[in-house]
Amino acid sequence: MAQQQQIRIGYNAIKHIENLYPDHHIHLIHIPELTNDVHCLIRDLLGSRLASTRSYRSGMPSVIPTQVMQSEFWQDDRVREDVLLAIGGGSVMDLAKVLRFKPNTAQWLVNHLDREISLDCEVAIPLILMPTTAGTGSEVTPTATIWDFSQKKKHALFGDAVMANHAIIDPALCLGASWQITRDSALDALSHALESIWNVHHNNYSTTLSFKAICSICKYLPLIQNDLNNIEWRLQLSEAALNAGLAMAKTQTALVHALSYQDTLEHHKSHGESCAYWLPYVWQIFINSECDPSIKQTVALALENYFKSPFQMHAWLTRLGVQSVDPSRVDNETINRIAQIKCSVRGRNFAGFVV
Repeated sequence: MAQQQQIRIGYNAIKHIENLYPDHHIHLIHIPELTNDVHCLIRDLLGSRLASTRSYRSGMPSVIPTQVMQSEFWQDDRVREDVLLAIGGGSVMDLAKVLRFKPNTAQWLVNHLDREISLDCEVAIPLILMPTTAGTGSEVTPTATIWDFSQKKKHALFGDAVMANHAIIDPALCLGASWQITRDSALDALSHALESIWNVHHNNYSTTLSFKAICSICKYLPLIQNDLNNIEWRLQLSEAALNAGLAMAKTQTALVHALSYQDTLEHHKSHGESCAYWLPYVWQIFINSECDPSIKQTVALALENYFKSPFQMHAWLTRLGVQSVDPSRVDNETINRIAQIKCSVRGRNFAGFVV
């Protein structure tokens, strides 16, 4: 039975942590950019329950360093009575999803990658996730992405046991994010939303959430570029990222994400930038496909107030400062790459390959 997750979103939502797990110590892991004001607020809210704090500076979590951190975190067995709180972007939240599990061997992480983790077979402590970006959706998905850059491989830790117990989305935590981080996070969420619609696993629930997310991101992302401290627009993007994340948790991702992994591994681009690079191109593939016309209509309706074609999306991304593939591009390397991806898990999710 899947564990139930509680989600809270809104300005000052951070204050909910005061009432969570009142009889437990809480360990905090966070991005280094977390402001002193937020640190002070957390100390005020948790008091003596705040057992430890750690700043994570290493970017996208990779296998070996993450294994080391997991072992260090569990050196004191009393941790099993505690709670883990992670405040940050997707990298920090994905790392926390690993740290919450007690490793029974030094190779626990390697042994558990790319296979579903059961709720009944592992020792895990409660997890609270609070995003500082509006994009990854990691706070509401049962998956953590772990990279192996030396082998150029992307891995997943996934299953019901990976889902956080609480997701707290406070747009004020995003106020310190730069334009580039804000942009790339929102484009990640836009990719989640579109990938959840042109997906063989789509349903009315996921499509409704995705539709809302797409409309909000396309409207508010260009606006916030010149007003990064606009809390209302931050809230709109946070709600969009939440909706896209919930949709993606139901359908999983598809062709855009499958294409993006190589760019992330080889060029260390942000995940959102890597996905945006392929969005117009994949949309054109989708338009040219012979899939269910109703799915095509849904995508067109979701985007009609912003882009009439993938070429207009390509131009929009260029104005945002993001390079993307020309939708009309034809070259053997890309064709062969897509042919290889077509039979992968993510490739099979893409409705454009269904005839």
